[in-house]
Amino acid sequence: MRRGLMALAAVAVMSTTWAAADASAAGLQAHLRLTSSAPNTPSGAMLNLIRPNGPDGKPKPEAVGVFRLPQGTTINEAAVPVCTKDDTTWQIEGQSVCPDAHVGEGWATLLTGFGPPVDPITVDDHWYHAPGQIVALYTAHGQPGPVLKIGRVQIKGASFIAPLDLPPVGYPPGTKTVPKESDVTLDPHVSQAGSFITTPSTCPANRRWVATVTLTYDDGTTDSATDVTPCRPK
Repeated sequence: MRRGLMALAAVAVMSTTWAAADASAAGLQAHLRLTSSAPNTPSGAMLNLIRPNGPDGKPKPEAVGVFRLPQGTTINEAAVPVCTKDDTTWQIEGQSVCPDAHVGEGWATLLTGFGPPVDPITVDDHWYHAPGQIVALYTAHGQPGPVLKIGRVQIKGASFIAPLDLPPVGYPPGTKTVPKESDVTLDPHVSQAGSFITTPSTCPANRRWVATVTLTYDDGTTDSATDVTPCRPK
């Protein structure tokens, strides 16, 4: 696992950006939206996150992120098969372990603080459903493997709680590698057991479903932002 962590901090490629976000702007930029605008319908979810830089030119080390889908959204874990494999199996077998549990894809950019050509580092992430969780497999950008790191995101109600544990390899010495931008899409999934993500049952009078993103950093400070999915009444 340590070799994987070190490799994660050594794979350098160029990054892409969400068209609606400006990485140079100050403050946390968060887009968290449902993919369906109709009430009580199957939906996916899309997240794009750009973290603000600190005085050293990179974001603060992050302890946990909480991503709350709009009030009234439901997550039905029975709708998607679960993978019960342990981290060792995931590490060895990668994306071939539980293809039926696949729920989405994404990518992230990381900053070590060393600057170009090391920074930014881009990794791809592949998301799989586990009991009460989504497992993220991180691989070098554009490559199917090997798995560089494994993350586990807790599902709690209609929220995703994501602890962050990145390599303690950064510059200046003693600092960590940190995420700058994250982009994730969870696909709509429907089975005989129902829909994995279902939009709220009603559309408010203002036709806005509000999602919330809260990041807590290692120093105990937080950043929060909201985003809106427009909804249309039936």
